[in-house]
Amino acid sequence: MKRTSCTWLCIFTGPLLLVATPLAAQPTAEERGHWSFRTLRRPEVPKVQSPRSRTPIDAFLLDKLKSKGLDFAKDADKPMLLRRVYLDLLGLPPNPDEIRQFVADDRPDAYERLLDRLLASPQFGVRWGRHWLDAAGYADVGGTDNDAGIIRMAEGSWRYRDYVIRSFNEDKPFDQFLLEQLAGDELDDWRAAKTFTPAMRDRLIATGFLRTAADDTEENELNTLDIRHGVLHRTAEVVASNVLGLTLNCAKCHDHKYEPISHEDYYRFIAVFSPAFNPQQWLQPKVRMLADVPPPEKSAIDKDNAHLASQVEELKKKKLELKKDPKAAADLDVKIGALNAKKKSYGQLRAVYDAGPPTPTRLLRRGDHAKPGKEITVGGLEVLCPPAKKQLPDVKPAGATSGRRLALAQWLTEPSTPASGLVARTQVNRVWQRLFGKGIVPTSDNLGMSGARPSHPELLDWLAAEFVDKKWRLKPLLRQIMTSSAYRQSSLASPDAAKVDPANHLLWRMPLRRLEAEIVRDSILAVSGKLDPTVGGPPTPLENRPDGLVVVKDPGKYRRTVYVLARRNYHPTLLNVFDQPFMTTNNLCRSPSAVVLQSLTMLNDTFIVEQAGVFAERVLRDGKTDALERQVESAYLLALTRPPSAKESAACMEFLRRQTDRHSAAKLPSAEAPRRALANLCHVLLNTSEFLYVP
Repeated sequence: MKRTSCTWLCIFTGPLLLVATPLAAQPTAEERGHWSFRTLRRPEVPKVQSPRSRTPIDAFLLDKLKSKGLDFAKDADKPMLLRRVYLDLLGLPPNPDEIRQFVADDRPDAYERLLDRLLASPQFGVRWGRHWLDAAGYADVGGTDNDAGIIRMAEGSWRYRDYVIRSFNEDKPFDQFLLEQLAGDELDDWRAAKTFTPAMRDRLIATGFLRTAADDTEENELNTLDIRHGVLHRTAEVVASNVLGLTLNCAKCHDHKYEPISHEDYYRFIAVFSPAFNPQQWLQPKVRMLADVPPPEKSAIDKDNAHLASQVEELKKKKLELKKDPKAAADLDVKIGALNAKKKSYGQLRAVYDAGPPTPTRLLRRGDHAKPGKEITVGGLEVLCPPAKKQLPDVKPAGATSGRRLALAQWLTEPSTPASGLVARTQVNRVWQRLFGKGIVPTSDNLGMSGARPSHPELLDWLAAEFVDKKWRLKPLLRQIMTSSAYRQSSLASPDAAKVDPANHLLWRMPLRRLEAEIVRDSILAVSGKLDPTVGGPPTPLENRPDGLVVVKDPGKYRRTVYVLARRNYHPTLLNVFDQPFMTTNNLCRSPSAVVLQSLTMLNDTFIVEQAGVFAERVLRDGKTDALERQVESAYLLALTRPPSAKESAACMEFLRRQTDRHSAAKLPSAEAPRRALANLCHVLLNTSEFLYVP
């Protein structure tokens, strides 16, 4: 496949200027042996003699550290390690009782017991489900969401969000998790089912993964062939970038410039999704919705409801003729109410299923839907297929469906193949990224030839092999990584180590990480005691205020942020300034910023100021004392998971006295002045870097 082609750049600067630039030659067979495209093999664990080596993970890291004369930092102290683990696994800080219990627990396996307890918490799925929702491009709105004042809800999308959170809490094996999301509708003959079992309904909900791409075709004016093709292509590209960590977009128009992915490869992959998103037999979003009852039951309910509705209309007509007879009209109202009460209803599932028999998929010249080329057969990416095999596995789907997506799911997780090796590496690399701030491959959205090289390729392959051997389960993988010395080490910098490895590529200390936007808000609510931990259900609405602020509305305004209405472009103001990503497609790696607006928001936002006051009330209520020293200690434990140092305690008590005098001078009641001063201190703690960062 060694070839070149041309792309034309048109620049209008007076006369038309055409500049021809050759595309890069396709990678050779030798280049296709790139580490990410190889079949997964388990490397041998290095033999490292070190008291800091607790796990094989440490051995891989120490092997490189020792070669540079470096070692791990000392272990983090117990309060800081506790805070790190809580924020990483639950996205919430520990409360004072949990802090005291862990610090006082001297059992050798106290840390492992802590991990097991948190991994079993229902809040674990909330935290780790959010990571997957990012990668899936989840939103509660259906279209491109380009108008702040107009919210077009994607009805029932929240059921997919709840499915994801449940799956993480159940520790559903990733290969099954992926199978259900790509082809849940092809696992059961739901069209002929007499009833939907909970498992069958769950598998249909899971296919909501393929409904996350923005789809504007609900508007008849936008239900055009080019936009339909756009939805199909975005869906396939979200799957590829999320599951395989590859960029396919370039191959839409020509052979990929940097990756061993041909123009034909791209359309073989597109052909997998064409029966469900067939531009020629298109289903608009509302038409595509499925009832949460079997089709025969839905037809019966619709027929009965229509019959009842016709009876109601007849009675309403009679009622109009009885205007002068109030008693008779009232009797008719009773009958109308009784008929309406007999009507049945059903929910809506935002699912995916084949829209009809597969039609030919054609290679689009230059990616233009108006220039179809030769017919393309369905298949996998050649570079990830065994030699001389481009076809997907033979499968037997349930019911009237093509089985293409079921074949894709099996191809992606089939043991001992290049495709499953890349899937495992991609997912393990993202887990590492979420615990250490940066993946073993820094470009976690691109594990191809144009992406960065892994800092520890053998460790990545070893972890991926462990992941597969442990039945693709996340919780054992997390436990293994988090029991390592690498994870448990302090984040304090060493000047000597910084001279050798200033960017900390070799992990001689734990990197500091800024909390994600959702966890900033959730942590504030947890510290104030206002957090509502209820799991599941429709999203909490937003309010666009005239001053430009976007805030969370009642009811449910104190729920965890994953349950707040997820828009593509218009986020709550607090989340927006802390870098909640725009979901134009999907997000595979959040990029934290440090801008002045974050400090200004934390100092002046009404929600923050309100919660600081509630935080102060909690300190007074829990401490049951007016002693300033106890108040300071309680506030520190709640906000920062540690007691204050003697110097910090003295400074805070002086601050409280000074602020109390200032509020008293402002004619506040004598009982109110110290409360206001404590609220000021609590506000200061919420504004510290220590509160906003994972230690």
